[in-house]
Order: sequence, then C-alpha cells, then structure tokens
Amino acid sequence: MDRHPLKRGIAGLRSGSSKINGSYSASASRTLHLAGISGAGNILLGLGKILSGILSLSAFVCVNGLYTLGMVLARYCALAGAVRTQDAKQQSVYYRRSGMILIAASLLYIGCSAWNVFHPREVSYHMYVALAIATFTFAEIGINLYGMLTNRGNRTPLVHAIKTINLAAALISLVLTQSALLSFAGDGRHDPAVNGLMGLLSGTCAVLLGIFMLWRIGRLEHRENHEKGDDCHDPDTCG
Repeated sequence: MDRHPLKRGIAGLRSGSSKINGSYSASASRTLHLAGISGAGNILLGLGKILSGILSLSAFVCVNGLYTLGMVLARYCALAGAVRTQDAKQQSVYYRRSGMILIAASLLYIGCSAWNVFHPREVSYHMYVALAIATFTFAEIGINLYGMLTNRGNRTPLVHAIKTINLAAALISLVLTQSALLSFAGDGRHDPAVNGLMGLLSGTCAVLLGIFMLWRIGRLEHRENHEKGDDCHDPDTCG
C-alpha cells in the first residue's frame, strides 16, 4: 500500500539529502541544501509578485515575479542533476539546461525593461524599506560573488551553476534597489525610465552569465573528451 503523499515527500527529501551529503564536500553540500530550502520561499515570493502585478495592473512587476520563478526552476534543475546522478556527462545536461533557462528568463526581463524605458512608471517606497532593500541586495551580491570565486577550483559543475544563477538573480534585484533608493532621494523627483535602463544593463549581464555557463560546460566536455582521446593512445587502456 502506498504511503501518504506527505510521508513520501519527506522520505524523498531525506533520501536526496543523504545522497548529497555522501557525494559532495561539506561546502558543496551546504550550497546544494540552501538551494533546495530557499526555493520554496522564492516560489512564494514569485507568486506574490505576480499577484501584486495583476492587482496593480503592472506588467513589469509580473515579469519580475516570472523571473523569480524562472530562477527557481533553473536552480532546481541543477539540484535535480546533483541528486539524481554522479555521471559527469549526465550532469552536464542539467548544467546546460540551467544555463538555457537563465538566458531565456533574462531575455524576457530585457524585453520588459525596454518597454519600461518608453513607458516608465514611478514607484515609491518608505525610506526605511528602501534602505532595507538596498542593504539586503548588496549583501546578497557580495555573498554570491564570494561563493563563485571560492568555488572556482570545485570540479562540481552543478555547484557552480547554482552560484552563477544566484549571482544573476542578485544582479536583477539591483533594479528594485535602484527604484527604491530613487523613490525617496530628492523627494522622489527622478526620471523613472532610468529603472528600465538599469533593467537593460542587469538583464544583459544575466544573459552573459548564462552564455558563460554554456561556454564553460562546453569547454569542460571538450577537455574530458581530449583526455579520453589521449588515454586511447595507450593500448592497455583502449584494448
């Protein structure tokens, strides 16, 4: 008899967690676990943005919500590869899919930002709320950038994928930070089109990060194939 869906879900989470702990270093394991835990909160955040956008008739807010959900999908795609397989070739497939999702979501964001340049809409926040948003965003960027640099030598591609996706999401959130800061700087007198310009810049950087992911996994695959080709020069290896 099948177990209750909740119990099956908990058992699945425990199984996945055990596989991660047994297959990766402590640092990589923390990164993968945090990606899974934060995903649930980001799903709620993305849905909340979409709902707020619908109620306020703001397409830009809806696109921000869709981008958040897209980044959750990209992270979970990488996380699924880390849990399901340890084969480098199969993991590269998940890595490449994550990069493609990042590029697609960022292109959508660029398109919406371009629209916002020509149809700007001013948004205002309370000063303390704006400062909190800016502080959190800059801290997020710093943490993700530090994680990328410290894991450069990590040969686990999917850990690198998650950190790159986190950095792209943090860059996109700079648009919200700028909008919040400008809403109270100078008594709110600013051209809201600059938010669209910032969105174009951040979106372009996110696309470039996705392209870098595809280039990086292609280079790793080429290196592995080259090493296998060198091994085949040894008759004892290739038979």
